[in-house]
Amino acid sequence: MSWSDQVGSARCVGIMSGTSADGVDAVVIRVPRSGARRRSELLASASRPYSDALRRRVLGAQEGTLPARELFAVHIEVAEVAAAAARAAVDAAPAGVAVVVAGFHGQTVFHDPRGERSGKPLTIQIGEPSVVAAALGCPVVSNFRMADILQGGEGAPLVPRFDYHQFASETRDRVLVNLGGISNLTRLRPTASLGDLVAFDCGPGNMLLDGIVAALGPSGARFDTGGALAREGRAAEDVVREFLSDPYFERRPPKSAGREEFGAGYLARFLARTDGWTLADRLRTAAAITAGAVAKGVEMSGTGRPNEVFVSGGGAKNAVLVEEIRTRLRLPTIATTDALNVPIEAKEAMAFAFLAHETWCGRPGNVPSATGARREVVLGSVTPPPTPR
Repeated sequence: MSWSDQVGSARCVGIMSGTSADGVDAVVIRVPRSGARRRSELLASASRPYSDALRRRVLGAQEGTLPARELFAVHIEVAEVAAAAARAAVDAAPAGVAVVVAGFHGQTVFHDPRGERSGKPLTIQIGEPSVVAAALGCPVVSNFRMADILQGGEGAPLVPRFDYHQFASETRDRVLVNLGGISNLTRLRPTASLGDLVAFDCGPGNMLLDGIVAALGPSGARFDTGGALAREGRAAEDVVREFLSDPYFERRPPKSAGREEFGAGYLARFLARTDGWTLADRLRTAAAITAGAVAKGVEMSGTGRPNEVFVSGGGAKNAVLVEEIRTRLRLPTIATTDALNVPIEAKEAMAFAFLAHETWCGRPGNVPSATGARREVVLGSVTPPPTPR
């Protein structure tokens, strides 16, 4: 059966691990063949956490402290976790046609799209795609970001093309905010074309909050579940303003960020500034900084207040963080993407399944107005499955 015969009912896998480095989310989706708005249908999802030992080494890779030989091993281990998550999602999907292609984002360990730290514009994601191709028996698209960077772009965010197809409304001005390790937004005005989209990284998402919990929280805790610890604290607005004065927040998009901007150094600065505070006050203040960065991002995304804001990612489960965002945006409510039939933990994996589909069809995946690239390009590298035809 040819690709054109399969594409109407094609199944695509998406595999995502974000800057929080907690583990891997995988989905199986069905992507429509054509149409001005091609909404994907989620068929199944699965997650696999990183072990504590693997997560420590991934974080070491992101901070540049992991020795090269250990990094090579982590490159394989990340792919093994990704393959397990993807295989579980495929097994959970309803019986039907085979998966045509998978999109594997990999684990970002270094992001330098302007070459400010390394001397070369680049971004590095680890996770060996051939491990996933062997597990799924289908082609795997990986290394999504470099094609955009080679065209002068930031290589991020890449979700706007998916957001446009999945969430755009004919009547509502919508903002999609993903609260992963880094927070990013896409603004979808009802009359905007794909080429007019505004999207960029706002700043820290869960990164600062999770770093505080790892450093000072209960033994073994990776995050503040539901924001329960932060709820007992009070935000110090002078410190919020101080940390929101970082030059990144005033930089006009296109722009992207990672642990290079908001990782260990940013955390150390925050802990030193709040020395002697209770854990609750530190977490509440960090939540306010994160929410303030999102509010600044929404203000920078265009004139006027949006009609609706939808949040996704792990931070959407932190009720205090979501409340802080709602308050600072002066909106009556904020919903999650669950209200639009996209579970908060599945959105980014769905986006990379969609982008893999676009690559397999030979269609562009970036949005130059969001990344700053000179033109649209087909994204990624394709790794075939090992079984000969």
